Amino acid sequence: MKKAVIFATVVLFVFGITACKGGGGGKYADVKDVMEKYITANEKFVTALDNIKSADDVVAALNALTVTTKELAPKMKEIDTKYPEMKDLQNNPPAELKPLMERMNAVMGKMMTGMEKMMAYASDPKVQEAQTKYQEAQAAIK
Repeated sequence: MKKAVIFATVVLFVFGITACKGGGGGKYADVKDVMEKYITANEKFVTALDNIKSADDVVAALNALTVTTKELAPKMKEIDTKYPEMKDLQNNPPAELKPLMERMNAVMGKMMTGMEKMMAYASDPKVQEAQTKYQEAQAAIK
């Protein structure tokens, strides 16, 4: 279960990163808002994981991230279609997106520590249900 949760999270990040191409007033300005929301949601998720004390805390953190992911999924898909040249955003971001990618990479690094704390509650049925909903939201990005 731990590997599945970590894998799902990493896939979401990578997929979200390639789908959320944004910029600060340049060519990709129309996506900056989406990318900012995505990163902010994941920063909040990491903070929530740092403070978990119960399965209910894990569920709340996952549910909040799921809501944002569902909200952004259609926009991510639209952006992915509009900017097919950015399939390698993680390795080769445009200059205007580098600060956002650095921020995302920092969140990803913190995510692994938080996920380890979350694993203590992985067998809880409420956590498993929240994880399933999160994975469904993630699949909507594809």
